[in-house]
Amino acid sequence: MGNLDFGTDRFATSRTLDQIQYLRGIAAMMVVLHHAVQRRPGFYSPLEESHFGRPGVLIFFVISGFVMMYACRKERPATFAKRRIIRVVPIYWVMTLVFFLLLFRNDVAAGEPTRRLFELLQSLLFIPHYHSAIETEIWPILVPGWTLNYEMFFFLVFFIGILAGKPGPVAIAILLALVGLGLVVDSTDALFVTWTNPFLLLFVAGILLAMLWRRTDFSRFVLLLPLGLGIAVIAAVNGLPESWIQPAFFAAGILTVAGTLALQDLRPSLVIPGLGAIGDASYSIYLSHTILMIPLYKAFAKLPLSGWPQFLITLTLTLLLCALAGIAIHRRVEKPMIHWLRQRFDRPAGPSSTDTPEPRMTT
Repeated sequence: MGNLDFGTDRFATSRTLDQIQYLRGIAAMMVVLHHAVQRRPGFYSPLEESHFGRPGVLIFFVISGFVMMYACRKERPATFAKRRIIRVVPIYWVMTLVFFLLLFRNDVAAGEPTRRLFELLQSLLFIPHYHSAIETEIWPILVPGWTLNYEMFFFLVFFIGILAGKPGPVAIAILLALVGLGLVVDSTDALFVTWTNPFLLLFVAGILLAMLWRRTDFSRFVLLLPLGLGIAVIAAVNGLPESWIQPAFFAAGILTVAGTLALQDLRPSLVIPGLGAIGDASYSIYLSHTILMIPLYKAFAKLPLSGWPQFLITLTLTLLLCALAGIAIHRRVEKPMIHWLRQRFDRPAGPSSTDTPEPRMTT
C-alpha cells in the first residue's frame, strides 16, 4: 500500500490534515455518547456502565502532541502563547460562565451565593482542584474542562521547549520526568496529581508520532485505525479484564491517531460529508454538550417512551442536537471570537516572519 520514505521532510510545510480533523470530530462525539448513555432516573440505558468518553479524550491528547510538534514547533514563544490562549481560553470561559450561572441560581436559592466563587476562579485559571460536588474528582466547574487543565499544562511545557530551541526533545524530557516523579512520590495534592499523571505520556506519544511521520510514509499502517477503534470500543464496554482497561485505552488512542495518519497518506483527498463540520466544531461540541443535555433530558422525560424505544430515540436526538448545537456555537460564537482576537492580538509580524501558519486542526 505504501513504501517507507525517509527522504521528504513533511515538517517543511504545514498543511491541513483533513483526516486528523475528522478524527477530532469522532473523538468529540465519543465523549457526547459517553455522557448520553450514563445512568439517569427514569431513563433506560443498556450502556450505562460504558466509558466511551475515555478513549475519545485520550485521542485528543495524542492529537495535541502531534499538532504542536507538526505545526507549532517553530513559532516564536510569544506567538505560540498568544495563539494557544486565543484558541483555547475564550470559548472555554464563555461555556464555564454559562454553566456557573445555572449553578448560581441554585446556590442563591439555597442561601449560598458565594459557595463556588473560588472554584470558578480556579476553573477559569486552569488550576487543578477537587470538585465541590464530587470531592474525590479533580474537576473544574464545567466538568469536561478537566482535560483543559492537562492541555494548558502541556502547552506550558512545550512553550519551555520552544524557549530552549528544542520543543520536542525538551517537552518529552520534562513530561517523562514528571510522570516518573509521580510514580515514586505519593501525594493527593490536585496540582501534583495532575502534573505527574500518566495522561501526560499521550502528549509524548503525539510528539513522537509527529517525529516519525515527518519522514515516513505511514500508508502501509492504515489497519492501525480499525485496530485502535476496535480496542477502544471493547475497552469502553468493559470487554477486558479491569487491569487491562487503562493500558488498552492508551494503546487505542495512540493506534487510532497513527492509523489516521496512515489514512491521510493513503487517501489524502478523502472527503467525508458532515464529519468535517463536526471536526471543525469539535471543541465547541465538547464544551457545550453537557450543558445542552440539561434541558434536553428534561424535555425527553416528558415523552411517553420507555425501554429500548426510549433509549434509541433519546440517544439519536441527543447526538444529533449536540452536534448541531456545537456547530452553531462554533460558527456563531467561537469562530468570530477567535477571528476578532487574532485580528487584534495576532497580526503577522510581516513577510519575513518565520512563524508557521496555524492549520485548521490546531488545538
